[in-house]
Amino acid sequence: MRVTAAGDRALRARLERALGAQAVGSVIVTSDLGGLAALRAANPQAGVVIVAVRRAEVAAALDAGADVALAGLPRPAELAAHIRGFAQRTEARWIVGPLLLDRAARTVTVDGAAVSVPRREFALLCCLASAPGRVFTKAELLRGCWDAGAVRARSRTLERHAARLRGRLGRHGPMLVTVWGVGYRLDATT
Repeated sequence: MRVTAAGDRALRARLERALGAQAVGSVIVTSDLGGLAALRAANPQAGVVIVAVRRAEVAAALDAGADVALAGLPRPAELAAHIRGFAQRTEARWIVGPLLLDRAARTVTVDGAAVSVPRREFALLCCLASAPGRVFTKAELLRGCWDAGAVRARSRTLERHAARLRGRLGRHGPMLVTVWGVGYRLDATT
């Protein structure tokens, strides 16, 4: 993630420590509410603009075009989580470990090789990739990937699709983790 911390050395240092050298998108972080419009104009390709301001200025920062406005400067890990979360929700391409999902093109790449994934399995993978590490309940996944009324509660549809998706991911299949009695999660570290 390429991050620009406009006009604030302390902020830039905190971001570099928190984010490391990832390269996913473009983020501008500033504590200067007055210069927000100029920053946006100078960096039209920026995907996320985050402003750290006083609590009384949060609404004004959002009205001025900030994508995220925070009251005060959060801890580096919290700021990094805000940036990753916003970028993940707005990006058409998601990277989770060796997986690259392009939602706009509806493609999946594993270790650089294209993998054919049917519609329902792609929907399942996208749902899980939207929050790597989070456990999604079976009910959440059924609502997100299927018409819940079309799938009976006792149906093994989800389990079958998850098993087929694991097979398509090859040696990275274990990234799709079953949390017994609850649901599934996508684990980028597996």
